[in-house]
Amino acid sequence: MTLKRILNNEMTAIIFDCDGVLVDSEVLALEIERTSLAEIGLQFDLKSYQKRHLGTTSAEFFREIEKDYQAKFHEPLPSGFRQNIRERFREAFSKDIPLMPSVHETLAAFHVPLAVASGSSPGALVDKLHRAGLSGFFGNHVYSSHQVEFGKPAPDIFLFAAGSLGVNPGDCTVIEDSAKGVRAAIAAGMRAIGFIGGSHCGPRHGESLLEAGAEQIVEHMAYLNDAL
Repeated sequence: MTLKRILNNEMTAIIFDCDGVLVDSEVLALEIERTSLAEIGLQFDLKSYQKRHLGTTSAEFFREIEKDYQAKFHEPLPSGFRQNIRERFREAFSKDIPLMPSVHETLAAFHVPLAVASGSSPGALVDKLHRAGLSGFFGNHVYSSHQVEFGKPAPDIFLFAAGSLGVNPGDCTVIEDSAKGVRAAIAAGMRAIGFIGGSHCGPRHGESLLEAGAEQIVEHMAYLNDAL
């Protein structure tokens, strides 16, 4: 099945992940996280770390890191670690938001309902889209995994988005950069397109998305536009 067929004939709405799809922010986020963790004695290989944490919610991230720290040091995370890493994120993303090339033109070309479904906290997500100049494309259809019981790879956030849009899950196409996000879309009964245009995507990133269930891989936002 081609991407053109998916977008033209068999789709009612498009649901986008945010970080790593609309904005090229994952590479910076990964750097902040790994640097902060190294400072408290937790060292992670980039490839394995990305595979484990890409697409997770902040709550899940802290739960997993808490387990890692307790297993190594037999005590809770250092006081202030959570606040420290959150402040680093706020500082980093208070500056210019790195947009994916052609994202404005691509979104403007779609004539179907659009939504965002992300693991970011609601406030951070809304602020990020606003400062990136993307809010107008989505209106109120900006959804966070913090609004549902389980984050990706559970289907909750995508089912929530489809229900809020008033469309059937099977009529939605999801654009995702993480294997967890792709699996969440498949679990929700939606089509998933893997996006590998972010700076964090290595040579085999597309393969991991296909293995997770993505129907096709897109390397640049403009290719979605061209498919229409």
